[in-house]
Amino acid sequence: MHSRDQVQLAALLATHAPIQIRSMKQISAKGLEQYWTNSKARLDRWGRLLKDHSESVKNATAADLPRHWETIRPVLEEILISDVLTRIWTSLCIAFDKIHRSETAEATVRSVFIGHLEARNRALNLMVYGRGLDADLAVKLNRLRRRTERWTDMLLGYVAVATDVRNMGFDNDRVQEFCRDIREQARAGSHSAGWPLLLSSALDAFRTSTIDSPAHPQFNQQIAAAIMSCFGPELFDSTGVIRPLWELRISNYADDTQTMVEQLLSLESPDAAVPIHLGSDHPSPRF
Repeated sequence: MHSRDQVQLAALLATHAPIQIRSMKQISAKGLEQYWTNSKARLDRWGRLLKDHSESVKNATAADLPRHWETIRPVLEEILISDVLTRIWTSLCIAFDKIHRSETAEATVRSVFIGHLEARNRALNLMVYGRGLDADLAVKLNRLRRRTERWTDMLLGYVAVATDVRNMGFDNDRVQEFCRDIREQARAGSHSAGWPLLLSSALDAFRTSTIDSPAHPQFNQQIAAAIMSCFGPELFDSTGVIRPLWELRISNYADDTQTMVEQLLSLESPDAAVPIHLGSDHPSPRF
């Protein structure tokens, strides 16, 4: 899965999930665990590759510098683009915990968000101060950065209609401006009609500005699938970028259902002790 495909998922979540999280009773513990595990692995991989690149360009000849930058380019693009989904998902999980007065998701997703912030800062620092970055590639990467920031703020505008998203975007004034426009569209009855166009635009916006070779397609797919597993089937289409992940979403949902059944059966037993905590544990953040 290319990281630009994750922008479609971010658009889907931003426009549909804020309403659903109000009626959800829980977020899949297995989904959160898989999200944390795969995100941690991808963050570690990014860190090693950025460090290796920094060392390589220090000692490389002028003739070899373009090759080193083309090698790291997919990683830089992935860090920038996947940040859109990270921020949207984090804002939704924080909203879920606030709405339901729980501590189910925020600690896990916020630790990933902080790790992504650090990776993004390292990538931007490399783009500014890295030795031998070609001017043309520098312009392309900077345009990509600006595009991801604008898309993030626009999608957060959808989330902001239903919940507070302060400190999750890049420009809070821009987020609120998008939010006002979206509210006006909703009052005019054109909100749902624009959804297919938004989904298509989410992919088209990044198709021409990135190379086709993803840095970590498996991690990207596992992260997207983990997020999907936290929601019911009514949220998702069965076509396009969503379809390849559907079986994994069902698998996660089935595992959580089995856990819930086992908990209920244990409560029905006359000899069962009253549990102090009935929720599924999620991994303690170690970022």
